[in-house]
Amino acid sequence: MLLRSLPDLSSSGDAEFAQAFHSKWGRENCIVWGRARHAEFGPYTHALSIRAAWGGAQYCQVNGRTLAVDDDNFLILNHGRVYATSIRSTLPVESFAICFRPGLVERIYGAMAVSVERALEQGETGPEQSAEFMENLQPHDQCITPVLRYIKSHLLNGLDEEPWYEEQLIFLLERMHQHHQRALERIGSLHLVRAATRREIFRRVSLATDFLHTNYSESWDLSKLARVAYLSKYHFLRLFTLVHGVTPFAYLQRKRLSVARRLLESTELPVGEVATHVGFATRSALLRQIRRSTGLSPLQVRTATASQAAARPAASH
Repeated sequence: MLLRSLPDLSSSGDAEFAQAFHSKWGRENCIVWGRARHAEFGPYTHALSIRAAWGGAQYCQVNGRTLAVDDDNFLILNHGRVYATSIRSTLPVESFAICFRPGLVERIYGAMAVSVERALEQGETGPEQSAEFMENLQPHDQCITPVLRYIKSHLLNGLDEEPWYEEQLIFLLERMHQHHQRALERIGSLHLVRAATRREIFRRVSLATDFLHTNYSESWDLSKLARVAYLSKYHFLRLFTLVHGVTPFAYLQRKRLSVARRLLESTELPVGEVATHVGFATRSALLRQIRRSTGLSPLQVRTATASQAAARPAASH
């Protein structure tokens, strides 16, 4: 199922479309793209899914948590999860989600686990292997993100050939497996003795990391973040720094700066409003952070972006 607009399944929506949607949802591969300022979807039971958003945040409510998927990250949720998504923004937010049909990942990962010789012996009847992904916000990377963008570009260009999408989803699942293995290796590299301890530390720090990504514009203190991770303040500071290589405050400032630069580049909001929007206490605080990061002032960042955009059409001739 390929959708190029966010589905409206409300009582005031298209009843015929809603019936067709529910007949396919959770039973076959589904790729959904749409752009909206306001949208609500669910809660529904989902198959294994991966989602991304650009131009703002799409909020995902799952397991009592709210996660903001935005330009900096993507989110993988395992099969059988019940969750809802929403967009509430003054600017259009681009939403992109892929839900894999049940059983696809098990067959692919089962095939990846056997040798070519074994595969030749088994023919079509190969083993199946279950998959369980980490359900926290993941920063965009060079492993998964390019595949998401590649699939999205073909969807927006009007491609409707489902065999092509089937191939790309298999390739995406292989990349998701690689990404998961690298995450496990990163957890294993923590300088702690027990493997179970390393996994639990990563899980708890991830709770606080997701909280920062979702609530970066609000004020907070170390004690509040430590409570999110179910840790004492002292242990949280030490373990967060161990996992990320920077303190929670430095991580937060980096997130705020990332969003501020996007707003400067893509909107005409005054610099003071941008600072307030992302959580900097003052306009001068934003100025210091951007100058430290880029060597430019906020207005110079905006001017440079406008100059690059104006030069692109000329360069294409």
